[in-house]
Amino acid sequence: MKRYITLFMSTLLGIAVMTAAPEIIRGTVTDSESGEPLPGVVVQSINEASKSVSFSSTKADGSFTLNVKSGVSVTFRCMGYETLSMKVTDDFASVKMSPKATQLRDVIIKAPDIYQKGDTLVYNVDKFAKQQDDAIIDVIKRLPGIKVDDDGTIMYNGKPINKFYIDGNDFIGGQYGLATNNLSKDDVKSVEVLENHQPIKALDDIEFSDQAGINLKLKEDARQKWVGVAQGAAGFSPMLYDASLFTMRIASKIQNMFTLKVDNTGWDPSTQIIEHDYEMLFDRSYDANIWSDYISADAVSIPLADRRTRDNLSMLANAITAWRTGDTSMRLKLNYSGDRLDYSSGVTTDYFSSDIPDFVQNKSLRTSSHDVTAQLNSEVNKSEYYLKNKLVADALWRNSDSGVSGSYSLGQRVKRRTLSVVDDLRLVKRNDKRLVTVSSRNSVNHNPQELNVTGDEINADQWIHTTDVRSTTEVKYGRFFGRWKLYTSGGVDLNYHRLRSSLTGRELPVEGDGHYNAFVSGVYVTPQLDYDYRSFNLSIWLPVKWRHYSIAGNRDFVDVSPRVWVRKQIGAKSEFSASVAYAMSSPSAEMFVDTPFMLDSRNIYRAVAMERYTNSSSASLTYKYRNPLSAFFANISGSFQLSRAPFMSNQLFTGDFIVCDLLAHGLHKPHNVAFGRS
Repeated sequence: MKRYITLFMSTLLGIAVMTAAPEIIRGTVTDSESGEPLPGVVVQSINEASKSVSFSSTKADGSFTLNVKSGVSVTFRCMGYETLSMKVTDDFASVKMSPKATQLRDVIIKAPDIYQKGDTLVYNVDKFAKQQDDAIIDVIKRLPGIKVDDDGTIMYNGKPINKFYIDGNDFIGGQYGLATNNLSKDDVKSVEVLENHQPIKALDDIEFSDQAGINLKLKEDARQKWVGVAQGAAGFSPMLYDASLFTMRIASKIQNMFTLKVDNTGWDPSTQIIEHDYEMLFDRSYDANIWSDYISADAVSIPLADRRTRDNLSMLANAITAWRTGDTSMRLKLNYSGDRLDYSSGVTTDYFSSDIPDFVQNKSLRTSSHDVTAQLNSEVNKSEYYLKNKLVADALWRNSDSGVSGSYSLGQRVKRRTLSVVDDLRLVKRNDKRLVTVSSRNSVNHNPQELNVTGDEINADQWIHTTDVRSTTEVKYGRFFGRWKLYTSGGVDLNYHRLRSSLTGRELPVEGDGHYNAFVSGVYVTPQLDYDYRSFNLSIWLPVKWRHYSIAGNRDFVDVSPRVWVRKQIGAKSEFSASVAYAMSSPSAEMFVDTPFMLDSRNIYRAVAMERYTNSSSASLTYKYRNPLSAFFANISGSFQLSRAPFMSNQLFTGDFIVCDLLAHGLHKPHNVAFGRS
């Protein structure tokens, strides 16, 4: 009997073994779009009954081999692709996986001074700070990969940052110099660099940004309460002083910042209140400055750093109040800056001809300015749409007195008054397949300016009054086709410019009055094609703009400026980018205003109508490398530019004056007159 039981149990065990005997499946995994083999795909089989699991992975040619059991499922997983599940009875000869964007979790790489969390680099302030640092800007200047320009612009890997946050709040706007130059290093825990930062949520995953944002993360004891710094210093022979008061409070809904500063040690207040706003409101066809100021007698140009040469008395007062609720924020700014500057310079000109004596000019200049600005910002930043409006009112008073000695002696005085109001509006609306952007800028500017020159051989008065009204509206429409994005933007630019001028005096080579009601209009369209695939980006622009000038007659021009830009990410540490551009540009509108203008005591300018285009070509190559672990950052770039203008200036000596002529294809017309004893 035992013999039969043993035989029966052996038979059942054999059947069970045969039933559980593994089956070998083979196949190949490829990309469903490109058909390329996919190496490194994880192939996994799961038997729900026995809970047994077996693994394999595809080779370089996409092939795999896996031992499976009956009644199991087979899954295929690969980063960047949708997970695929198949039955063991399916055909594995050609398995196709569909690409899919993968959201990576934060991976923290620790270094002694720098941490990396995904696309964010975190600099530990305590590791880089020194005892003699006055403000957080002194620490930022020392961080690897970051450079601060003389005007306060913060650069990361060779490009200016596009946003500045404090604890995630953008309540300062582009005037981040107010915070970086006054916020104590002891209140900041870390400086975070947000690489490839897209500040507009509606453009996230649509428009690639090669600029970074910066966020100052405060320490716990500096949050939700008032923090500030008061400091003062004085010196003698000569009397020097520097005093400032800074206070700030960042709460969940309301943020406040107040700054007061007075200084006569060479500090320039404009470096703190300058707007570092790199958000492009319009495309590349937009010309921000159609008209320029003519009088330059109060302009200061020095080859050395301002801090070494400025003899100043400067004042600054600023108040910022911001409200924030979810994705909606508002900001009110009030600025006052005053600057009195004393400036001395000397110029000696030697001529090749011994018949011309040396020209010597010694100049002493004092300028005083007062600038009052009010700004109101409102913004809604959601993933579905983005809406922003910025209203700015600015009033500027500027006076200057200068004396000139040397080859001749005279005095000159400049007086400027400027009042301007500018309103910017931008709306971005998106869905899965479309993007619509509407941008608008409307401005009014009134700018009277006067120049008075008095001397032994010359007595001249130049006054120029301008009123400028401008309105620009642009619409951008985009469609998405997988990895391709097609945009078309078009805009209308309308400008009315009223100019009244008068130049009178004694011993002047030219005099004259000018009265112009100029209309400048433009219509432009820019097709744009973008291609994004993993670590590769390509953009092609073809802007075309029609310009119409109604200035002492009617003239029409067509500008074209194609551009190609390409970027390739090479691993996690380096990238390469290149661009090629060409532009055929029409002459500026002010070329058709032929009234003489006295720029300063030596120069008189009169434009000559030139209905010819300027051609320019450019190319650039950039390679960036970053290794946070070793704190090594490199930015290598090279560029080439070639510009061909249809005119050139020529200097001729005529009596007591230097006459600059304009030469163009055989034309010889008076262009510029400069004073100088011969």
